[in-house]
Amino acid sequence: MTGVFDSVGKSVRTAKSALAARARQLLATEAGAPDPRQRQYAVLVLVAVVAGTAVGWLFDLQTPALLAGLTAVLALVATGGQSLRSDLRRFVWFTPALVLVMTVGPLLANIPVLAGLVVALVVFGSGMLPALGEHYRIGGQTFAAATLVSTTTGIGSDQPVWMLLAASASGAAFALLLRVIIGLSDPGRATRVAVARTLLEPGPGVVESAAAAWRADGSSTWLGEVLAGAARFRAARETLLAQAQQSDRIEADRLQRIVAEADQVAAELARAVRSRACTGLPYAARRDPSEAVLARGGRQDLPEAVRGINQGLDRIRATVVRRVETPLPPQAPGARRERLIGAVRAHLSFRSSLFRHSIRCTLAVAFGMVIVLLLRDPSASSLLLALYVVLQPAARDSMTGALERTGGAVLGVTALAILITLLPGAFLLVPLVIGGMLLSMPRLRSEYQTLLGCLIVITVVDQAMRLDRPLVNVGISFAANTAVGAAIALIVGYVAYLVLPSSILPDVRGAVRSTVWSVSELLRSVRAAGQGVDLPAALQAANVLALRRTQDLLGMPALLDGTGEETDDDRATRDAAVALDALRQDVATLAFRPEAEQAVAVPALRAVDDLLGGKATAKIPDVPESSAPATELLASSLLENALHARQAIDRTFGYDNPWKSYTISFVRPERLHIR
Repeated sequence: MTGVFDSVGKSVRTAKSALAARARQLLATEAGAPDPRQRQYAVLVLVAVVAGTAVGWLFDLQTPALLAGLTAVLALVATGGQSLRSDLRRFVWFTPALVLVMTVGPLLANIPVLAGLVVALVVFGSGMLPALGEHYRIGGQTFAAATLVSTTTGIGSDQPVWMLLAASASGAAFALLLRVIIGLSDPGRATRVAVARTLLEPGPGVVESAAAAWRADGSSTWLGEVLAGAARFRAARETLLAQAQQSDRIEADRLQRIVAEADQVAAELARAVRSRACTGLPYAARRDPSEAVLARGGRQDLPEAVRGINQGLDRIRATVVRRVETPLPPQAPGARRERLIGAVRAHLSFRSSLFRHSIRCTLAVAFGMVIVLLLRDPSASSLLLALYVVLQPAARDSMTGALERTGGAVLGVTALAILITLLPGAFLLVPLVIGGMLLSMPRLRSEYQTLLGCLIVITVVDQAMRLDRPLVNVGISFAANTAVGAAIALIVGYVAYLVLPSSILPDVRGAVRSTVWSVSELLRSVRAAGQGVDLPAALQAANVLALRRTQDLLGMPALLDGTGEETDDDRATRDAAVALDALRQDVATLAFRPEAEQAVAVPALRAVDDLLGGKATAKIPDVPESSAPATELLASSLLENALHARQAIDRTFGYDNPWKSYTISFVRPERLHIR
């Protein structure tokens, strides 16, 4: 018996240690030192949660306090993640819509037809927003979750309009206060961290993400120079690794050691980029990566890619100390409008997997709304949220893992109902969950299921406390309605697979070929524009097709395996999709830069076209170092993503000998038609 108690005590101590370590990690900087901003943020959150709970309980304002907390959480999820300037810009246009839906949503309970129409439109629109970028995806999904909670759960339906407006507006104001406090002392910290990450994390898409954060923060000159140097460094690094794969064992080992030394220098420079100011660089950040390798003997001649590595590092060294904050010239006028038009043309078609999945989600939610309105039972409030969890909008065409999510949703709600029945003071779960959400913003942005799961917990606990029925019956009702919602999602999803023009057995190699072909067409159109050929219609058509093909390929890995375990083939397909999509983003961005910059990037476009076509030559493009940072950034990033894509394509096609020369055969129509 003593052994059992000792074991339990040890488990509790281990859990406490893990929780304490997690708390220290949340409240520390990346270097491990205490972060006063994070501590201040955590203290504000805890004080606000305790004060809101006390005020709601003492003055019978539990529902307004809950609405204010939910509004604050959803506003921070949708508008955070970048620098203070860009976050406030998103806050300005997103928060009024959020306050409106949190105010009007509970009132629509008396107008079921209008409520169903609003929910269907929001679900469809949010399902299409991933085509515009990551932050649009997060904002759309968050707005869809807010619409479902406010419209279908009944939270706030017994409150007057002025109270709903005051609660949601106060929640938005608190979210604004938190964001300003955490970012006012160092507004550009998130941008510097994103740029520094390009020196630490290999792989496709990293430069594109950092460049998006840099542009949203005003495109300061010194960070643009760092990005240009980092992009050249990354392209040369990948070129060197590709050459190592084509060399004998001794030469490959030498090249890989040079890359390892370069990574250590880059890590030191990343630390300097992240800091608010830099008065000088340590020796570890100033050394030549190849010197230590050459000193060990062996061949003394170096590939051209080593010079590219040093050029990139030298550019960063020259910039990180002398920081020029003036902004660089913006993109060509009309670039955002052209991208929006291209995204609409690409995805408003049944040939788009994104469009098909949006239709699937909308049909399932509409069917669920009918069931909820017919039941007229507060315990049905978890039905639509469970349905949305099962469909998992970010997965596009996927039904993979739907059964696992179904079981998880039903078992989770059942366990929650049992906990509510047995635990005294279960109402305290609501402020605890809201406080946990406020302290876990990065996870909520990256894991939509976690956000929906927390909303289900809040909804179930709040409604269970209000129902005048035995808690056991309430728990059974919630579990049953959750199961109904999950079943609706499965049925509608499966029927949609049979009706909508999609493929249950996807052709992976065919999808990769068609995606490579579409990206190549876009690349050649931009290259022709850089050489003075005016092809606006062909360029727009190629952009539309490449956008659709890359989005379809991004959804392909979810269709391949229902076990939830990623195989080597799945990983290769996913890598190819991410690399080709990042390459497509670079080419599309270059298409809207000034013509002079397009002409500078022509050598890089030619090198990328050769790589995608099957040629084994990998070399740094001849882009002048004195060119605009945005141009060099795009040119080097083009080559890096093409190298990543080429390796992933080799693995997808099952080539045993990487980097051999071959020709991918495409069916090339005489004219490019967008259907």
